[in-house]
Amino acid sequence: GRRCAARDPDCGVDYRTPLNPRNVDLLLIWTVGASFFNSMRFFDRLDQRAYLNLLDGVFITVLVCSGILLLRCIYLVIRPARHRWTPNPGTRGLAALALALLALNLGLSLRAPDDAGWFANLGAQRLRERGLLPYGDPLLTSTPGAAYGPLLYAAHVPFQIGLSPRPVNATSPARPRLGENASYYLPPALATQLCTAAFHLLGVASLFVASRRLANARVAWGIVCLYTGSLAVLGIGGSESSVAGITFVSHIAPAGMTLLAFAALSYPGLAGALLVLAAGVGFYPAFMGPAWLGYYWRRPDARRRFILACVVTSVTVGGAVYALSRPADGRSRLGTIIHDTFGHHTDPRGYGASPFGFWGQRAGLRQSLMTPLAGSTTFTTPAWLALMGLIAGSFVLARGRPAGDLALLSASIAIAATLVKPHATGTYMAWYYGLLLIGLLTPRATAETAAPSRPRGAD
Repeated sequence: GRRCAARDPDCGVDYRTPLNPRNVDLLLIWTVGASFFNSMRFFDRLDQRAYLNLLDGVFITVLVCSGILLLRCIYLVIRPARHRWTPNPGTRGLAALALALLALNLGLSLRAPDDAGWFANLGAQRLRERGLLPYGDPLLTSTPGAAYGPLLYAAHVPFQIGLSPRPVNATSPARPRLGENASYYLPPALATQLCTAAFHLLGVASLFVASRRLANARVAWGIVCLYTGSLAVLGIGGSESSVAGITFVSHIAPAGMTLLAFAALSYPGLAGALLVLAAGVGFYPAFMGPAWLGYYWRRPDARRRFILACVVTSVTVGGAVYALSRPADGRSRLGTIIHDTFGHHTDPRGYGASPFGFWGQRAGLRQSLMTPLAGSTTFTTPAWLALMGLIAGSFVLARGRPAGDLALLSASIAIAATLVKPHATGTYMAWYYGLLLIGLLTPRATAETAAPSRPRGAD
């Protein structure tokens, strides 16, 4: 018989073959998270050279390990590993553990939200009061309050209404006074906490459904255990606050929506619409579009449904965002939207100058990789051009591949997206961790097995 710790335990490690490449992958994932242990202390010591050097070492380690993980994802698509992972505990035991970990996640989600939750919640309140998104809002434009996805703001509104059916402010002036003597009341923090928890529940349920479809219930519960018990979800960084995890709506919400889209792969139209909605929550899922198109490419009917759904949903969401935004600071309406979102995350006057990352305020090769080759747009920097090359290559690699390979390609794109972020480089582990687990731990299959055909007209 097989002993409990000998092979394929619930943590995914193969103890019988220590050099199993899967063990290396899991070690890389763990190293990325563990590197941020007690990293919040750096914010109190940024004026000390020794701590700045140590902080730099942390982000170098994170980038190297994440980069190797990215390359491993691509390698496993080209040369799949032939293994079948089965966790040792039985299905009921794994289900009980997964539910316990999920309860722990939900408890942790009630901790004080991070700045993303605070600003997204405030932006949602302004949307509720003014009927306009924060892009071009006199109070929030050119600040972190307008830097997030439009659907992330919209997702907060139902929770604010549930907690306070009547708006907390009688009026919503263009520039209300904030701070100690404020006459403008802020939204309840519980709204963003509940919103994050809802997205997390959605993501975990989707992770289970997708994993069960590609493997079985036992493997699916095992993957859910690994996800809900990971540093990507539980968080790490400090005793009072973290740099990742369940308190970060900007980490959890787009990850949950992306997993929901992946769970709907058998329904190309629905998957396309959900992927666009995921991009509306957190932007980066848009980079996965070419890979998903490649996945459907050799099935004309599925390809047509996917493209049509993406176009219709993109036009609908994009039109609404444009209509609910306003020009500001001499920019056009579209220019304001781009400046407030993508621009704020990369502009040296915003998050782009953050020393808490791999790129900000660095010279030498790193500065060269983040210097535009043409014009002033970040899209022409070598680092972003490499990301664009990966996105284009993912379309080619995804053609005729099974769903597990699409998960690996999507994870590699999410890894790359978090690595080009100047602020908190590599901390957005939730963006890719669920997809990575699906790709690493579900059995390889043919594209036809992974994405069964459906009767015409079922979408």
